Amino acid sequence: MANAASGVAVSEECVARFQELRAGRAHRFVVFKIDDSLQRVVVDAVGPRDAGFDALTASLPADGCRYAVYDHDFTVGGGGAQAQQQGEVVEAPRSKIVFVAWAPATADVRSKMVYASSCEGFKKALDGVQVDLQATEPSELTLDVLREHAA
Repeated sequence: MANAASGVAVSEECVARFQELRAGRAHRFVVFKIDDSLQRVVVDAVGPRDAGFDALTASLPADGCRYAVYDHDFTVGGGGAQAQQQGEVVEAPRSKIVFVAWAPATADVRSKMVYASSCEGFKKALDGVQVDLQATEPSELTLDVLREHAA
């Protein structure tokens, strides 16, 4: 399926790896790239379930654009008013799928333009993304920033 804005198609492997992450929780993250011919989005890297956020950031090139999805696990406190009055804190596990658009300042302009024009169409192919995060430098892609956006 080709993206109307950029003409870049999404490979079936991209959708399959995303579904494995979303439904099967088989991966912690998947990194995608637009191939050298600028015709298709393909899988660039897959992080095992036990990988951390640092493994995702390490898999992103310093001078190249990428898309990524990350399955962010976290806990929220709660338990309702009655539990809080009794001093109980019940932590509930949660998970959100975060879409990352990585476009570092050092990437070439053409690449940044193609990634930007293909981004929305690619996200639509990945049904189930809950949080959007755009980053142009490492300081914009930290676990603290992720937690802030996913809360």
